[in-house]
Amino acid sequence: MLKKFFLLIVLFTTITYSQDYAKGKQLFNTHCAACHKMDKKLVGPPLQDVVELQGKDWTKSWIKNSKALIDSGDEHAVEIWEEYNRAAMPAYNFLPDTDLDDIVEYLASYKTKKAEAVQATQTSSVQAGATTTVVAQQELPWYIILLIILSLVIFSVALYALNLALKAIVKIVNTGQSTNLYLMKKLDMNKDEVNHEFDDFIKGEVTKRVDKKIKTFKKDLKKKIKDL
Repeated sequence: MLKKFFLLIVLFTTITYSQDYAKGKQLFNTHCAACHKMDKKLVGPPLQDVVELQGKDWTKSWIKNSKALIDSGDEHAVEIWEEYNRAAMPAYNFLPDTDLDDIVEYLASYKTKKAEAVQATQTSSVQAGATTTVVAQQELPWYIILLIILSLVIFSVALYALNLALKAIVKIVNTGQSTNLYLMKKLDMNKDEVNHEFDDFIKGEVTKRVDKKIKTFKKDLKKKIKDL
């Protein structure tokens, strides 16, 4: 029971804080923004550090009636008054204390809220970049796919041509064994002479057949590339 009560208090405090900040921002834009920026001088001084440096009570008193604070001899109030050519800020004592507290809350929380917003934006950008990278990794460009297909086609055709060339060589060698005996008997040549003649014949036949296969391979490759 006590735990639930504590959680309700935290939730109520968080909601109240958010409402105070939002309302304080609205009040600031209505009554203060014409003369003040949060991070630089305008007609009056920048206000993003005023609560941190001077405290909430001093800031509330300054907003409510700066002239009264100056007349009281407050050192910092007099210093600001002198720095800005003794131009007195209008009094906002017509605003209720709750509105003044909301403005002070906005001033006190401005830098924290701004940092949180920047962090949230950076986190969103990183997440979006990661998502884009994953998508890019999953999708290959069309030209890469085309190159892969062409490479496979060329490799397949080259293997086929090599296989045919090897079969031709084997056939020639097998035929040559019978031809050796025939030539030796017919021409009365010794084995070395027959082998020399046969080697020349093999080289010529292989060259012709390989040249023929290469021409056929080039022709088929051009046709396949054209079809793609």
